[in-house]
Amino acid sequence: MTKISVIIPVYNTEKYLKDALESVIKQTLKDIEIICINDGSKDGSLEIINDYATKDPRIKLINQTNSIGYGASINRGINEAEGEFIAIFEPDDILDKSIYETLYKEASENHLEVVKCNFYNYWSGKNKIKRNKLIAKTAQVKAFEPKDNMLVLSNHTSVWAGIYKKNFLDKNNIRFLETPGASCQDLSFIFKVIVSSKKIKLLNKPLLYYRQDNSLFSINNRAKIYCVCDEYDEITKFLNDNNDLKAIYNNQKLINQYRAYLWNLRRLNTDLQQEFLMKFSQTFRDLNGEINEVFFDSINKSDYNMLINNPEDFLQKVVLRERFRWMKDKFRNNKCKKN
Repeated sequence: MTKISVIIPVYNTEKYLKDALESVIKQTLKDIEIICINDGSKDGSLEIINDYATKDPRIKLINQTNSIGYGASINRGINEAEGEFIAIFEPDDILDKSIYETLYKEASENHLEVVKCNFYNYWSGKNKIKRNKLIAKTAQVKAFEPKDNMLVLSNHTSVWAGIYKKNFLDKNNIRFLETPGASCQDLSFIFKVIVSSKKIKLLNKPLLYYRQDNSLFSINNRAKIYCVCDEYDEITKFLNDNNDLKAIYNNQKLINQYRAYLWNLRRLNTDLQQEFLMKFSQTFRDLNGEINEVFFDSINKSDYNMLINNPEDFLQKVVLRERFRWMKDKFRNNKCKKN
C-alpha cells in the first residue's frame, strides 16, 4: 500500500502551481501518490499538471470540466486514494521537503490516526515568513487526547499541515461539506477529525509555507457570507448525533462558533454586516440555553449580552473595536518592516 495519498485541488492556480508541484515531487518520502483534481480551471493549470504527469508517474490527474467546488473535489480525491494516509495540499502553498516523511514516521511509531505540524505564514512578494505562534503553544512532545488539550480546537484549521489515516476517515464517515462555491469548508472537517481521534500529535516544527499574498480582509459576495454558518450547522449536527462527544466538546464548539461568527462579521463589507449581524444574534439567542459560565472564561460576558439584547450596539462597539485593533496591528507590523 502507498504510504500517503497527496490530494491537490486545483482551480485557476497557474501562478503558483509549478512551485507547489515541485515541492511535492521532491519529498524525501518517495512512496506517495499525487492526486491532482483539476476543477474546471480556465487558465493554464491543466497544461501544467499534464506536463508534470508525463515526467512523474506518481501524479494522477482527475480532470473535471465543470467546477464542483472545493469540498466535493477533496472528497473525490479521498474516495479514489489508495494510500494508507491522506494529505491535503493547496496549490498556492509550498511544502518542506521532509514534511511527509516526518509526519508518516510519527504516525507509524505512535500508532496514530492524525498527525499535524506547525507552519509558516509566507509572503512571497515580500520574501517574509512568520511562524504560527498558537500551534507552537499547543504542540506537545507526546501524543495526547484532544479532550486533555482543548486549545488544539482553537488552532488554525490548517488541514493541509497534517496527515489522516484513510480507514479512520472512512470508519467515521468524515468528509468535507459539498457546498458549491463555498469557503470555510475545512472547519467542520478538522473539528470532526480531532474530536473523533483517540490521540493526536501536533509537532512544533513548521513544515509548510502557507501563502498569504492573495488573502483579503473583507468580502462582498452575498453567497459566501453564510458559509461559516453552514460549517457550524454541520458541527452541531455531528455533536447532536454523538452525545458522548457533545458532553466533552460542546462548550469549546460554542466558543469557536462565537469567535468564527465574529471574525466573519468583522471582515464583511459594511452593506453586508447588518444582514449577518441578525443571523449572528439570532443563532446565539437560540443557543443561549447551552451557554454556561465556562463559556465566559473565554468570551467577554458583556459583549455576549450585548449581542443577544442589543445587536446594533454590538456592531458599533465590539466589531468596530475589533477592526480598529486589526488596523493597529497591521500598522505596527508595517512600521516594524520599514525599520
